[in-house]
Amino acid sequence: RYIGTGRGFATSRLSFSTLFSRFSDSSIYFGIRLMTLLTFFSAAYWKWPVLYFWISIAALLITPFLYNPHQFVLTDFILDYRDWLRWLGAGNSSSNTNSWISHCRLTRIRITGYKRKRLGERTPTTGFISRAHKANIFFTEILLPLIMAMTMVVAYMFLHSVSNVEEASNNNGEANSTLIRIVIISVIPIVVNLAVTIAFFFVSLGLGPCCAMCLPQFGKVIAGIVHTIAVVIYIGTFFLMWVMEDWVFAPTAMGIVCQVFVERAIFAILQHLLLSREFGEDETNVAWWTGRWYGKGMGGWAFTLTMREWMCKVIECSVFAADVFTGHLILFFLSIFTLVPWIDKWHSAMLFWLRP
Repeated sequence: RYIGTGRGFATSRLSFSTLFSRFSDSSIYFGIRLMTLLTFFSAAYWKWPVLYFWISIAALLITPFLYNPHQFVLTDFILDYRDWLRWLGAGNSSSNTNSWISHCRLTRIRITGYKRKRLGERTPTTGFISRAHKANIFFTEILLPLIMAMTMVVAYMFLHSVSNVEEASNNNGEANSTLIRIVIISVIPIVVNLAVTIAFFFVSLGLGPCCAMCLPQFGKVIAGIVHTIAVVIYIGTFFLMWVMEDWVFAPTAMGIVCQVFVERAIFAILQHLLLSREFGEDETNVAWWTGRWYGKGMGGWAFTLTMREWMCKVIECSVFAADVFTGHLILFFLSIFTLVPWIDKWHSAMLFWLRP
């Protein structure tokens, strides 16, 4: 739908999924990491001036959608949510450039690049994206996440230093290790995703070729089950951390912050040091979920691509869970504005200086 502004040009409304994919790397992911850290700070040391930081960080999450025309129309907002759910599950039975997996793949390609084009191979729809310089990858994508992860772990251990001394004095010098606690919370989702993805790989490999004839969306169903399990696992780790902290929210929030930054550092090492270049279009992703590895033109790379895709799927499960939580948080904030009377009229007046 186009909106006449009376100034010689028109502005169109973009869907939530389009804006989410465009601004996730530059604004949304950075904002949600800061918000998790600010959640701990607010729970532990709340002061009214902290409200300024909440507004600033909320702007990182909401601003891309705040300047979207007719963003707060209730009917369009509901359609946005429906299309966003479809966007999350698309591209797993057949290649689809307008999907979450395509967005995730393009983010990865900026680091890994494409394999060298072979004779007769068609050019990908996105074009051959050149690989980033190794020095840039090391400093911004590996060293910085490692430093941030170590900083958060040290802060978490310092937070428990007094309680550990008291616990050791009451238990004959024995106390629970906070470092082991963080390692367990961070590694459990990765290990479970490793097991779940390889288990469903064999399910798709055995049932995919025959079930695809009567169930064309077989790959989408398998991917949906695996991604749902990943979301449930992360919800479970939150409550596990809450139990470990004796139902005290502030240290639990700091533990989740550590989990986020530690897993980010682990995935940075796996993605930037162990993953090879991307293969052509989206053949390996579709083959993984549908079980149809034949006719994809992989040749002798089929076995190594299977191992590479397994690592990609483990990383994607965690990224999918993070995107689901982040997207629902943003949608919840935006839904509050849809309940304001005449919000669309005032929103349009703010954007285009139209007469109310």
